Amino acid sequence: MWKKIKSILSKEGGKCIVVEDNQPSYIVMKLEDYDIDEVNRNVDYLKAGEAEKAEEKVDGEDVKVEDLPF
Repeated sequence: MWKKIKSILSKEGGKCIVVEDNQPSYIVMKLEDYDIDEVNRNVDYLKAGEAEKAEEKVDGEDVKVEDLPF
């Protein structure tokens, strides 16, 4: 399977979705196509959203350890 996926990606480029149990499970792509800067921006955006949620809870509710954005 991996040889076939690698062959397709080397010829066509792009990404390949691997399906297991009728559900998408993995995305496979060439490392040179991987945009680490975009991933880091997405992580920063998600962390900022979690921090905002934690601040909202502090104002009006009891805060539990599980609520903290680690």
